[in-house]
Amino acid sequence: MNEWAACAARVALAGSLVGVGQADPTADAALAALGQPNLTTNVSNFPSGAPSASSLALSNAADLAIAPNGRVYISDADNHRVLSWPDAASFSNLDAADRVFGQPDFVSSAPNNGGISAGSLALPQGLWVDETGDLWVCDAFNHRVLRFNNPDSDATPAVADLVIGQFDFTSGLANLTGSKDAPSAASLLFPGRVVTQGADVYVSDSGNSRVLRYRNVSANTPAAQQVFGQFDSFVSRAENNDGMGGFGCCASAGNLRNPIGLAVNGAGDLFIADWNNHRVLRFESAATGDSLADGVIGQADLQSNAPDALSVDGGLHNPIDLAFDARGDLWIADAANHRVLRVAAPRFQPQIWDVYGQGGNFALDDVNRGLGPFFCDASSLFEPTATAFSPNGRLLILDTQNMRALRYAAPRSFAPGDANCDGFVTVADIGRFVAALLDPAAFVAATPRCPISNCDTNADGFVTVSDIGTFVTILTGG
Repeated sequence: MNEWAACAARVALAGSLVGVGQADPTADAALAALGQPNLTTNVSNFPSGAPSASSLALSNAADLAIAPNGRVYISDADNHRVLSWPDAASFSNLDAADRVFGQPDFVSSAPNNGGISAGSLALPQGLWVDETGDLWVCDAFNHRVLRFNNPDSDATPAVADLVIGQFDFTSGLANLTGSKDAPSAASLLFPGRVVTQGADVYVSDSGNSRVLRYRNVSANTPAAQQVFGQFDSFVSRAENNDGMGGFGCCASAGNLRNPIGLAVNGAGDLFIADWNNHRVLRFESAATGDSLADGVIGQADLQSNAPDALSVDGGLHNPIDLAFDARGDLWIADAANHRVLRVAAPRFQPQIWDVYGQGGNFALDDVNRGLGPFFCDASSLFEPTATAFSPNGRLLILDTQNMRALRYAAPRSFAPGDANCDGFVTVADIGRFVAALLDPAAFVAATPRCPISNCDTNADGFVTVSDIGTFVTILTGG
C-alpha cells in the first residue's frame, strides 16, 4: 500500500466516530467608526473641515497600527500628524484621540509645523508598533522613517529618537542628496510602509521601487543590508527593473513597481504588496534567502501584472496594505477594488475566501458597494488602505476615502479539520481532507471559498500526512 492510500485508509478508520467543531460566523458590517459620528457619514475633518482630536483627513497610503497593549495609531496624512486612541477593541463613533504626533496640538495641520524636526511630519504614511511598544512612522514627504521610543513610557513621547533615510532630524532630502535619481543603501524616497521582525526592519521604499531590510538598527542613517526589487543593486531605482538597471516594461520575480504594503509571517517569509504591478509577492525566509520572489497572489505567474488579471474575482487592483491575523491568514487592502480580501494558506496554496466591502460578492469592485462616493454604510468601503488586528482579534480597516477607521467583530473562523466548511468536524469531512492531501490544487478549485488551511490541523503551514493524526483526534473527540 502506498503512502497516500495508507493515509486515506487511516483517516477512514475514524469514520464511525464523530467530533464537533462549531464555526464562529460574523458579519462584515462595522461596529464603530473613528473620524465620523456614525456609519453613514464620510466627511473629511468632520464636522467643520478643520482638524480636531476626533477628525480625520486621510489620503494616499494612510495606515493604522495597533500596539501590543491595544493602543491604536492612525496616520492622519492630510493633517500631517499621527493620532492615537487607547483601545482598538472598544472605541465608539467619533471618539477623541488622546495623543498627537507631528503637531503641537489637535487643531494644527501644517506640514512640518515649526520646521523639519524630530517632532514634525509631512504626509505620514506607514505605521508600525514593535514588540517593545516603539512606534515607527514613514514620514513620506520628508523621505524618512522615524522611531519614537515607547510613548507609554518615554519622557518625550512625541519627539522621535531615531531616523532612517536622513543624516539628522532637520533634513528631509530625497535620497539624502536631493536628487531622486541617486539612491543608496542609506537613502529613501517616499517610504510607504515599515514593519519589524526581531532585529530586522523592513521598509517599502516606494519611490525607489524597492524594499530594504536593515539589521540591528541602533543609530541614525543606517545602511540597509538587503534590497528587494532591484536585482541586489542599492543604486538603482528603476520601476520594473529589466535586470540591467533600466526601466522595464514587464514584471518579474526580481522587480517591483512602487511597492507599499509589507507583512512578515512567523516563518520569516516576506510578503510585498507590489502596488502598481497589481500583485502580492512572497519571499521565503527573506532575511536569509535571495531577492527573487517565490510566489505570487493576484496574478497567474510572476511575469503578469494586469489589474484584476482577467477578472475581479481572484485578481487585484492596486493592493496597498497587508496584515496577518492570529490564524495565519493574509489580509489584503485591495484599494482600487474598494475591498479587503482574506487569503488562507498564503505560503503554500493561496486561496481568497473572504471579502469585506462588496456585500460578500467577489466579482464586484464598486465604490461603497454601489452606493457611490458620497454615501456609505457599515458594510461599504472606498479605497481602503490598511488593516490591523487588536490583541483580542478584532479587525480594523482604514477606509481612507470615507475618512474613517472601522472596527469589526472578530472575523469568522472554522474549526481545524472542518474540510467542508459546514461549521462542524464530522465524517463528512473525511473525503475532503483526503482530497486536500492528495491534490491541493483540485481541492481549491472545487471549493474556492472553503480554505484548505482548515486541513492544516497541526498548524505548520502545510497540509501533509503529518496532519492525519491530529485530524483523527479532532474527529473522534480524542
